[in-house]
Amino acid sequence: MNDAELSPLGASPPRPDTTPMTIEPYPTDWIAAARALAEESRVGLVERDRGFQAPVALVRRLRETGLVNLLYPAELGGGGGTVRDAAHAVFELARVDGSLATLLAFHFYNSLVPLMLDYRGANDHVARESVARRWQWGNVTQYVRRDFIAERHPKGGYVVSGTKTWNTGAPLAEITTVLAVHPDQIGYIYAYIPTDRAGLSFGDDWDQIGLRGADSSSVTFDKVRLYDHEVLHWGHGPVQTGPVPFWTSFGAVFYSAVFLGSAQGALDAARAYATTDKRQNTLPGAQVTADDVLVQVQFAESWLKLQAGLAYFEQVIGKLQVAWDARREISDEARSRIAIETLSLRSFASKIALEITPQIFEFGGGRATNASADFDRYWRDVRTLSSHDPAVLALRNVGVYALTQTPPAFPSHFPAAKPKEGAANAGH
Repeated sequence: MNDAELSPLGASPPRPDTTPMTIEPYPTDWIAAARALAEESRVGLVERDRGFQAPVALVRRLRETGLVNLLYPAELGGGGGTVRDAAHAVFELARVDGSLATLLAFHFYNSLVPLMLDYRGANDHVARESVARRWQWGNVTQYVRRDFIAERHPKGGYVVSGTKTWNTGAPLAEITTVLAVHPDQIGYIYAYIPTDRAGLSFGDDWDQIGLRGADSSSVTFDKVRLYDHEVLHWGHGPVQTGPVPFWTSFGAVFYSAVFLGSAQGALDAARAYATTDKRQNTLPGAQVTADDVLVQVQFAESWLKLQAGLAYFEQVIGKLQVAWDARREISDEARSRIAIETLSLRSFASKIALEITPQIFEFGGGRATNASADFDRYWRDVRTLSSHDPAVLALRNVGVYALTQTPPAFPSHFPAAKPKEGAANAGH
C-alpha cells in the first residue's frame, strides 16, 4: 500500500467543542464535585433526553473541574483519586443524568487502558499527556469484532478500515482507544488516536430508548493511520491475545455505579413527589401520598433493596482497590477472583435497578406519567446499559464460581500459534 492508496480524506467532521474555558484546581472532595456537577446537569435535562442531545457543555465541565483526571496517579500529574472516588462520582451523576454518568464511566476505564496494558511505566507518557490536556476518552474496542484487522503501512504503523457499532463517547471525546487484530492475526494491537483523524467518521445513528445523550454511534474507519507511537505497549507477554487485565473489573464497577445511581435517582424523584403531592386512591386521612401506610411499605421494600446493593458496591470497590494497588504482583487466579466479584456486583446492581426504577410510577400515580416529568428515563437508561452484556451469561459465570469456587479463566481469542519470524510485537 502506498500513500496514494490511503484515504483521500481530510479530517473527520469537526467534533463538538468541549475545550475547557477555565482550568480549575483539582477538588479536595471528588464526590462533592461530582454532586455539584450533577446539579448543573439538571438544567435542560429533560429537553436533552427527549431530543437526543449530546451534553457538550457538561463534558466541557468534566474537563474544567478535573474530574477526567481523577483516577490518574498524582505522580503522573493526575488527581490521585481512589476507585471509590471514581465509582461514587459516576454514581452521583447517575442520580440525575444517566447519559453524563455513562460518558464519565466509559472515560474512566478507557483512559486507564494505557496503565492496564503495562504496569511498569511504558505507557506513562500517554497518561501524562492526557492529564496535561484533560482529555476526554471514548472507545472503539469490542473484542467480538474479529474482522477488524489492521494492515501494515509501508512507512511504519498500521492502517485500519471497517465499522464498529455501539461505541460510547468517541464523537465527544478528543481521544479514543482503538482495538484491532494484528496483521498476522496472532493477537491484538491497542492504540489511541485523536477523533479528528483523517478517515474517521461517526454515524450519528444512536436511536436506542435510553442513554440518549451518551454520544454513542457507529464509527467507520476508512484507511485510518495508526502511527507507531500511538500503539500502546503490551507488558504482559509477547502478544495480547485476550482482554486487558482489569478491563472487565473496572467496567463492571462503573456499570454498577450507573445502575445504582439511576435507582437512587428514581427513589429521590419518587420521594419528592410522594412528600409534596397526593395521588389518586390514597388511604383516607393521607394529606400527601407519603402518608399512605401502603406506600410507606412499598417504598421501604425498594429502599432496602438499594441499601443492599450499595453495601455490596462498597465491599467490591474496596476489593478492586486492593487488587489494583497490588497489580504488579497479583496472580492470575487472584485477578480472576476479582473479575468474578465485580461481575457479580454488576449482575446484582442491574437486577436491583431494573426492579426499582419503574417503581417511581407507583408513588406518583397517573400524573407521574406526564412526558414533561421524563420519569421513565431512569428505567430506559438502565435497560439500555444492562443490555450491553446479557445477564444470563454473567450469571452463568457467577453460578459456576459459586458452585465450584473455581474462578473464570481468560482463554486466548486466537488459535495457539507462534508469531512469525520478524513479526512485530502485537502490543509494542
